[in-house]
Amino acid sequence: MKTAPTPLPARPAPAPMPVAAVPAAEDHGPEGGAVTDTTIVASGDWTENKQYKFRLERVAACGAPSATLGPAQPTAAPISAFRGETTWVGALFTVEAKDKAVFVSPRDMELRRGGVILNARHINQPLLPGCKPLLAPKPLKVGENISGFALFEVPRSFRTTTDDPIVLSYKPTRWGGARRVDVPIRECLDACPESPPRRSSKTSGRSAPAPRPRP
Repeated sequence: MKTAPTPLPARPAPAPMPVAAVPAAEDHGPEGGAVTDTTIVASGDWTENKQYKFRLERVAACGAPSATLGPAQPTAAPISAFRGETTWVGALFTVEAKDKAVFVSPRDMELRRGGVILNARHINQPLLPGCKPLLAPKPLKVGENISGFALFEVPRSFRTTTDDPIVLSYKPTRWGGARRVDVPIRECLDACPESPPRRSSKTSGRSAPAPRPRP
């Protein structure tokens, strides 16, 4: 007598394919495209992201330091980090907070050329006649802004013309990270011919509103 075949156990249903994560709103630029971690902006132009607005006002020759240092600093000559001849260069910039966790400090500024990185002096800052006021480290509330000079001690070798451009970078210290801003600097650095300061209303990544027709 024939017996009925034993039915095979049912195969488990295949696991669902993973679904791509939807990028968060902060991962998109103003036009909906992906943004990078670094924004390049011209000197004098505002750039803006979710955390802050930034503008480099100008680069200046600071002159020779005096014997007295900044507020609450010892009255001793600042120790040079380099051998040989150096000069002081200042970067005047403005930052406006759009987030409650923005702390502004000169230590967040760098002057770069190729593989050479000069960090802004944030302790034992000398008082320099051409670079006032110095930027004071400060936490900003939403809507607050601050302006001041970050100081760089620049060795003569940094001024030697190479194929690498000079770039000033700013990236505030912030939990979770923040966008970096790169500003290309002219080869003449702090010795460029004087020109009227730019006060462009243009903001990087955003288009200016169209002018209204006159009645």
